[in-house]
Amino acid sequence: MPASPKTAATRATTSSFMTRHHRGDDRLAEWGIPRIRRVAGGLVQRTRTEPGRCLTHLPGRRRPSTGIVNAPRLSVQADGPLTLLEHTDLADYDFRTLSPNDFEILIRDLLEAEYRWRLEAFGRGRDGGIDLRASTAEGKVVVQCKHYVGSSFSDLRSSARREAPKMDKEKPDRYLFVTSQNLNRTQKDTLAGDLKPWLSDTADLLTQVDINGLITRHPIVEQQHFKLWLASTTILERIVQSGIWERSEALLEDIRDRVKLYVPTSSFKAAHELLDEKHVVVLTGSPGVGKSMLAEMLALRYWHEGWQIVSVGTDVDDAWDAYKSGCKQVFLFDDFLGQTDLSERRAKDGWVIRLMDRVARNPDKRLVMTTRSQILQQTRLISEPIAHADFRVVECVIKIADYGAIQRARMLYNHLYFSNLSREVVREYVENSSYWAVVKHENFSPRILELVIKRSHLSADELARTLNHMLDHPLDLWRIVFNNGLSDLGQRITLTLASFSVYGASSSDLKALVQKEAKPMEYTSALRVLEGTFVRVEKKDDGVTVIAYANPSVRDFTLAFLNEEPDYLMAIIGDAIHLAQVSTLLVYAVSELDGKLRFQHWVDTVSRHSISIARKMMELTVKEKEASKSDSRGPLRIYQRTIKPLLDSLQPAHRLMGESFNEILAVTTELLKGSASRYMDPDDWKLFNTALMMRYAEDPDHVRGELRWAFESWGELLYTIDDVTAFEEFFESYGPVLKQHFDPSEKFHESVWSGLRQELENLSGNEQDRDADHQWVDEVETAATRAGVIDDIRSDIESARESIEQRYADGEYPHSRPTYGTSYGFPGASVSASERIAIEGMFRELS
Repeated sequence: MPASPKTAATRATTSSFMTRHHRGDDRLAEWGIPRIRRVAGGLVQRTRTEPGRCLTHLPGRRRPSTGIVNAPRLSVQADGPLTLLEHTDLADYDFRTLSPNDFEILIRDLLEAEYRWRLEAFGRGRDGGIDLRASTAEGKVVVQCKHYVGSSFSDLRSSARREAPKMDKEKPDRYLFVTSQNLNRTQKDTLAGDLKPWLSDTADLLTQVDINGLITRHPIVEQQHFKLWLASTTILERIVQSGIWERSEALLEDIRDRVKLYVPTSSFKAAHELLDEKHVVVLTGSPGVGKSMLAEMLALRYWHEGWQIVSVGTDVDDAWDAYKSGCKQVFLFDDFLGQTDLSERRAKDGWVIRLMDRVARNPDKRLVMTTRSQILQQTRLISEPIAHADFRVVECVIKIADYGAIQRARMLYNHLYFSNLSREVVREYVENSSYWAVVKHENFSPRILELVIKRSHLSADELARTLNHMLDHPLDLWRIVFNNGLSDLGQRITLTLASFSVYGASSSDLKALVQKEAKPMEYTSALRVLEGTFVRVEKKDDGVTVIAYANPSVRDFTLAFLNEEPDYLMAIIGDAIHLAQVSTLLVYAVSELDGKLRFQHWVDTVSRHSISIARKMMELTVKEKEASKSDSRGPLRIYQRTIKPLLDSLQPAHRLMGESFNEILAVTTELLKGSASRYMDPDDWKLFNTALMMRYAEDPDHVRGELRWAFESWGELLYTIDDVTAFEEFFESYGPVLKQHFDPSEKFHESVWSGLRQELENLSGNEQDRDADHQWVDEVETAATRAGVIDDIRSDIESARESIEQRYADGEYPHSRPTYGTSYGFPGASVSASERIAIEGMFRELS
């Protein structure tokens, strides 16, 4: 949904400031890239763009002597495109961020760029064989690549001696041997001697410095192989300092750690094409299939093309706040519908749909969103904005079947190669061919690979058994680590986090809840063990450290554990220091999956202990009321810490807590009659009005006097079509009840008319294009007709349409609405004979 008028006005000012006319070198400023000019000695001097611009930087490299990151030289012809020239300094990579397969692909691309060859890559046979081959004017060319981090020159020489006899069979006209090791002259001559007679010239023995020379001459290849430079701490710091990845330092660090594990799949190509065409892509799939990783890699693709990346948290407002006209931006919105349950989300689906619509019509914006398939399906059933949006046109479904045998094998290979496992364990695992059970497993999951292989394993048999068991029983992975790998304090931290929202808990709150008799250092140590696996720790802009679950599957496990062990649930409620903790647990108690309650033992426990739970809620309410008296933000604090949690508790309390529901509703009603009610929003009033109707159905006398006040208070706060629709649905359902006590019709029509007029005003400052703006007005007209206020608002609607035509008369926004197409699907793949040979050869590298 478009931003509020106030926010829109701010953006309009920013847009006006950022709008410039650019020609020649000024095109650099338009793209947010520092101006670069040639100076004496062939060096490069940079000048900054104007303050306030969307700054972007192309990735560069580290010079070991100074630690300075230098960007590639840039050249811009008048009115011409931005191009890359040769580097002014030699590249200096050690290739530790690349797996042998990544290294081979890099060498292929560099040699193709250098010699204009067309190289074929081959899976290795049982006796090894060639890596790359080309048919050229000078005959058959064979290339062998050797790369293993930590290997010695002795290891390399032994490998080279084994390769020489194989060339007797291949009989190439030209033979190149490529190693990532940095050899001195003596070592290079010695190795060249081992490879005679097929290595006819030492120039065809390429070492680390030679490869860096090729990279220097071919910067386009460097740009494409982002694993080279992204894992560099220096590059990471430069990205953060430039602002290119806005408010996303922690995300970048995570990506840096994971990027070397990434394996391109057909999903990437399809999602990228969809994103280029529609500007929006929604990645859906089961937990752990790689949606977040794919989203991050898509963002990286745009990043190295000069786009700013904005990581959206759990609130779509983050995207609207960071939205900058005239700046190329990619919005990364992970788990945009919530992690495990729809009740975790605020009702902002309309805002999400409007953001999608805005981005779809803007050529310099992209939106990448992820969600679990079942969450999207559930949302379609209960959310009108989501139900009306055709997600199929921008949906890219990620399925395990999409990962062919080669892709699965490469994922496992990368995790093994970059793991901290001993070389002996990895070698024995490969020699036993244990990888086939993983590659062929129906529950194959990149997340399970990551979590199992990062743990310590003393033997190959232990590694194989653990991997296979976790693939057979995915949730058991967390259970085993939870039971055997965490201290009592670590377990308390994990379980207690379930009582907080998906935003997480402040470190101070969590520490106060779980530390008990433990020493401060014990808390710090427990948190360090959990970080990266069970939880993530992030320091916010205001300096507050927040702790949240590392990913949705950890939350899934924790909720399932609490369902199996409900005594822990009651202990958490008993220790709670915030009313919101109790309301969060109550909301989970009534969550459903496929129309059935997810946590039946949880439900039984809440019903059985309803009186003690209600007593705890009242205790926390009294505590907050007292604390608010000495707080300068007293009414706001009352709303945030008591009224809002109580409102969220009303529906589950009515369903599970019997007479205790009446007590909670009475306290909520009392608080709403104070000054804190001014902070209520339409969704809050909807919850309260619905709860009054629940109570009315059982005992009308107790709430009769509140019906008019509650209904009219809600009606005063309608600002959007979504607000009007919810108000109208309530009126249709309960209007007959209200009419028994007062006439709500006049207030209903007045509120709807006011809300729809506000929606028309929202259009000003949030224009997209002629078609989109007219569609916006059409939606208002439809809502007004349905609610019976069309005659009252017709003149406003016609005025809005005239304003649209006048605004676009001069072609102010020439880009038109994109044409939606069909969704993408991806075929699965079985293991063919050629794939089997390739996979066996791939893993042989590890033996």
